[in-house]
Parts: sequence; C-alpha cells; structure tokens
Amino acid sequence: MRFTKNIFVLFALGIALVFQYSCKSPARLAYRNIASFYNPESEIKGLKYDFFHLDDTLTKLYVSFPYKQLVYKAEGNSTKAKFRFFYQIYDGYDNSILLDSASYYGVDSLNIGGIFMDSIPLVLLRGRNYILNTELSDLNSGITNGRFLKINKQKEIGEADFILVGTDNLPLLRNFIVRNETFRVKFIDTTNKITIAYFPGKKEIPGSPYAFQHKFSDFEVDSIFNVEVEQGLTNILKFEKQGSYFVKVGDEYIFLVHCFYDGFPEIGTVNEMRESLRYISTEGEFRDMQSKPARAAVDDFWIRITGHPERALQQIKNYYKRVEEANRFFALSSEGWKSDRGMIYIVYGPPSIVFRNMVSEEWTYGEAGNPLSVRFLFNLEPIWGNMLDYKLVRSENYRNSWHLAVSNWRR
Repeated sequence: MRFTKNIFVLFALGIALVFQYSCKSPARLAYRNIASFYNPESEIKGLKYDFFHLDDTLTKLYVSFPYKQLVYKAEGNSTKAKFRFFYQIYDGYDNSILLDSASYYGVDSLNIGGIFMDSIPLVLLRGRNYILNTELSDLNSGITNGRFLKINKQKEIGEADFILVGTDNLPLLRNFIVRNETFRVKFIDTTNKITIAYFPGKKEIPGSPYAFQHKFSDFEVDSIFNVEVEQGLTNILKFEKQGSYFVKVGDEYIFLVHCFYDGFPEIGTVNEMRESLRYISTEGEFRDMQSKPARAAVDDFWIRITGHPERALQQIKNYYKRVEEANRFFALSSEGWKSDRGMIYIVYGPPSIVFRNMVSEEWTYGEAGNPLSVRFLFNLEPIWGNMLDYKLVRSENYRNSWHLAVSNWRR
C-alpha cells in the first residue's frame, strides 16, 4: 500500500532516532494549559494514535499522519518536509513524575502524498496507568500538535488489549468504522471466540448548559453474537447497522467500536446538518425543521436568521466547520458534536485555557482570573462498561452567556 511504501522511503532517507532521558522535574501536567489541543490552527489533520498491549511489559504506540499536512520547502535541488515526534511518559497528571521520553526526527523529499505510519515500543508495566504527552511538530511550518493520551494498563484486560485492523492486518487507529467496511479485531487473548453486543440507540442531543442536569442515554442491548477467532484475530467483520458495538469479555464490556453515519467525521448528510442546528435554534424552530425535507429546512433556517443568502453561506461554512472539528476532537461515547464538550465548542469556539486532570477538564473563555471570563467544568463519568465521557456541570449562571453566544450565530 502507499503508506507502506512511504514508510520505506522515509527510513531510506535516514530517519534519526534520538532518545532524550531527562532528570528535570517538569510542571505538573494538571497545571499545563492545553487549549492548543482544541485549536484547529494548531491541528495537524489526520494525525492519529492508538495503543496495543503486547504483553504485561510492552505496549506498542502507533502514530500516523498524512504527508500532505506537512509543509515542503526548497532545500538544494529538492523540496523537503521535516518533522519531529516527541513523547514523554508520566505516572499521572498530578505528581507528573517523568518516566521516559524520546524524540524521532523525519525527513521526506519525495512529496508524493500517502500516509506516514510507524510504531514505537513502550516499556509499560501491567498494573499501572500512564499519561503520554505527545507532540508532532512540522519543522518547516512551526506548527506543533500536542495531546495527552491516557494509557490504561491497570486492569488484567482493558481497552488497549484490543485494536481495530484492516483486512491487511494494519491498524486503523480509530474507534469507529463505516457501514459495510471490512475489518478485524486483534487482541492478545488466546481464546477462539469473543462476544459482541450491539446497541442501536442514537445518543440524545444534550441540552443547553443552564438546563437540567441530563443523564447519559442508556445503552440497551439489541442483539449479541459470537465471533470466531484464530491466533488473536477475528474473522473478517462487517457492520451494516449504525450504532455501538461492545466486545464482551466474561461479564464485562471492554472494547467499544462505533459505526457512525457515512462520511464521519465530516458532515455526512443533510440530516446531520439539520440535527446539529439544535444548539442555535429555538424549540419551535427545531420542531418546524423536522416537518420539512432536510435540505429545505437547513437552507430556510440559515437564510431566515441571517437575512441574506451570502451571509447565510458564510455562517453555514463556519458552523459546520465547528461541527466537524468537534467530531475530530471529542468522539468518545458518541459523535463528537453530540457531546457536552462538542456543544460548548461549536457555540463558543476553541477555549482560551484548558486544564485537565484524571477526573475532569476545565475550560475558560477569556483571561484567567477575570470575573467576566466564562468557565465550564466537565467531569469524567462512566457511560457503560469501562467507557467514560465528559459531562458538563450545568448552572443557571450560564444563561446570559449562552444566549449571547447563540445570538452571534443568528445574525
């Protein structure tokens, strides 16, 4: 495949591997402003990570990104892209003891497209959880995309003991598949059969931040089926129905695979365009839109609230760009735009300040300590099995701020 070819070329060009073990005591991760993680201007689109536990000592980190996201600059008789991948392993957000770190440097002069993909073995002992601080930097553009990745290895068997792979056995590096896509599930267990439970329900669109404290939608099992396994790989699977699929081990639901609408994380259909307008429409407007064909409902809504077709086109572009960004940033237990963080992101935009610890995220719009700034707290709460997602702590205090933010879309 093309990305396999590019991997070979990259190594042939001489990728440099430099291990940098540090003895310094960095600031606690919980005190780092990670707002850039949710800023599309700092995003390297298509950058993906995933983990797979090889055994009780080693975990493999997979990294992938499209070459087209890098900037190529003239250097001698050719143009070159240069990047640096850096990671640090910590014992948690609060104490933030640095356990290991490394840097990888890459150069590509072919500029033929395709995807870079590689894997890095990490020494991580079973029985503990870890936080991985990663940074991929485009050395020509100066753009750095950072992320905090939680590696759960505390349990005897957990989510990272499974991974989605294509029919070529290469990791997909995502928690979703599309309808009728063929794939396998890989895992380290030696069993010859696994059980998968199908949940068809669609997650409800969350209410406004000053509304009552909504509960996550319950997962109701529609069906359960067994899948044959050989040498840690299932037979070829294909899901025809949208919904959520849990791999069940014993009595516990361990690994979640979503089958989202076609085109995810982009806006796949006009139905999705209509549904995501719930955040900036009144109950009456939203109810009225359900009685019309989706395309007509979307066009009529935007033209009516903006008062001008050209203004409507600009707002459509801006709004659905936010929806797609929310899908990329926040898709855990559902499509990202249906999450509490996705809702706030779509209406308010990227936050100015973000702090994260093991149990929550706090977003600030404005300056730290400014009484006029707006702050949102999202607590990490269980959904089903071992699945967690962030739930907004709602308050009546958000009413004025919310209406002001919504009104900015409706003009």
